[in-house]
Amino acid sequence: MDSGSQEDQIDLKDEEQFLMSVEDTLSTVQKSIHKFVKDVPQALVNSGLDFDLEKLNLDDGQKIQDFVRSFPKSFADQPDKEEETEKISTLELECEKLRGQLQQQVDGNKKAQEEMEYLREQILNQSTYCASLGAVLGNLTWRASRFPEVVDVWLSGFQHKIGEFFSITDGSFVAFINTYRNAFPPTCNVEYQFIIGLIGIVTNISASAEGREFLITDQNGRAFVQKMVKLMPTLPLSQGSLALKRLMLMIFYNVSMNKTGLQHLFESRVGDVLNYYLKNNSLPDEIQFLCLRVLQSITYGLTNPRHIQDLITSLPIGKIEDIATSNKSEISTVAKQVIKQLRDSQKYIGSN
Repeated sequence: MDSGSQEDQIDLKDEEQFLMSVEDTLSTVQKSIHKFVKDVPQALVNSGLDFDLEKLNLDDGQKIQDFVRSFPKSFADQPDKEEETEKISTLELECEKLRGQLQQQVDGNKKAQEEMEYLREQILNQSTYCASLGAVLGNLTWRASRFPEVVDVWLSGFQHKIGEFFSITDGSFVAFINTYRNAFPPTCNVEYQFIIGLIGIVTNISASAEGREFLITDQNGRAFVQKMVKLMPTLPLSQGSLALKRLMLMIFYNVSMNKTGLQHLFESRVGDVLNYYLKNNSLPDEIQFLCLRVLQSITYGLTNPRHIQDLITSLPIGKIEDIATSNKSEISTVAKQVIKQLRDSQKYIGSN
């Protein structure tokens, strides 16, 4: 036998021995596994594990159930994909429905805004028309009331209407002053013309003895005179307000010639108004002249100590004396008369 054959036999023999050793090892492992499997049940019994599990079930069963209920549903309990798809479709339909309702509301709101804008424009046009109509009728009536016989007809047959007219004039005057307190509109403004017309009519009514008697004894008329005394110092000092101030001072002058009206003017503290305008050097001479005319009327034959003291305390006597010594003939004459009457009336202070 050659050397090559001998080497092959040796390798074969070694391989057989290796396989035999592996077989023995596997056999030993098999026996051990069988023994372990056989001994496990008994070991579990001897260890008391069954008792512990039973105790766990009895003591903590509720906790386990609570845990199970709180735990997310298993995939088996969740809706399947088809059900989810159906729900998504339903939600999409709802969204589309809500989107349509929202669009309807948007369209409705837009339409309502357009209608509001249209109505606002209509109201503005109607207001402008009414103001223009009032201005025209007011001015026509103002001119008609310049005739005493017209006022006599009103007083003889339409006193209740004149009372209503005083109330309307009062409300319109207050609204106008509140709106244009800082600056009056141009005299051509229809609202201004409307107010001027109303005040002009009251001025002409108060020009007659019967008219001023009715003005000051009528509740609405008396309230309007008081309102003028109160609001006149709040009028702006602009040139545009001069026409209104002129008419108001003329009303005060006319009312002062009525005994009841004179008392009402004193109670309304008309002297404060006259003081306010006489001290203002920016006003034209015409306004100061009218203020002095009112003073001339209310100080004529004045004997009430309280009223005399109020006038002496509130009036700018020095300013009136300066006017009296000026070269302005008409206004100076009135100022001199006011000073004389105030001095003559001082003898009644402290007499009562």
